[in-house]
Amino acid sequence: MTAAMPQTTHARPERPPATGGGAPTRRCIVSRQPRPRYGLIRFVLDPDSTVVPDLAEVLPGRGLWVAADRAILEKACKTNAFAKAARGPAVVPDDLVETVEALLRERCLRWLGQARGAGQVQSGFFQVREALAQGRVAVLIEASDGAANGKAKLAGAARGLPVVGCFTAADLGEALGRDHLVHLALAPGKLSERFLGEAHRYMGLTGGRLQSAGGEQ
Repeated sequence: MTAAMPQTTHARPERPPATGGGAPTRRCIVSRQPRPRYGLIRFVLDPDSTVVPDLAEVLPGRGLWVAADRAILEKACKTNAFAKAARGPAVVPDDLVETVEALLRERCLRWLGQARGAGQVQSGFFQVREALAQGRVAVLIEASDGAANGKAKLAGAARGLPVVGCFTAADLGEALGRDHLVHLALAPGKLSERFLGEAHRYMGLTGGRLQSAGGEQ
């Protein structure tokens, strides 16, 4: 399956998803409920009427929005809610859910790599602890398979910040060109906003929950 259509020169640039109370909303074609845009996934139909995920939200065509929830996306595929919403034929690839999950994982890790290149990532327990103490952290990232003791200590210093814990130490190391990493901190800015928006979607498909230090968000 083609995961994305060729981008045209007139496509609007990718923008970070707003995750605050004023975030723009779209209506899910399955639940019919409006949700913040960062909690939805945009799809379009390609010239052959095949459903294509548009995670960057730049492809031409009418957007078909589905909640970033595995059960809801599976229902959209099973019932072909895309055809009903498009009021015409829509071909749903058999592996659409798995493809979206893989693409979201890839995008999350790519944003981390870009943040590293921009000097907006701190890695390692002591570096992250120092960044937290100086108030230079927007998102705390902890490896899912990291030691609970170290993660708890940093969470105590990051109270109120979003904590993403859906990636393994090998995943985080892959993103930053290392063997494995357990503790990461993202500085405030557009790259951390982009990462957080994609992490919302990815965890919706994998059954994870975005945490805040001290409780769930």
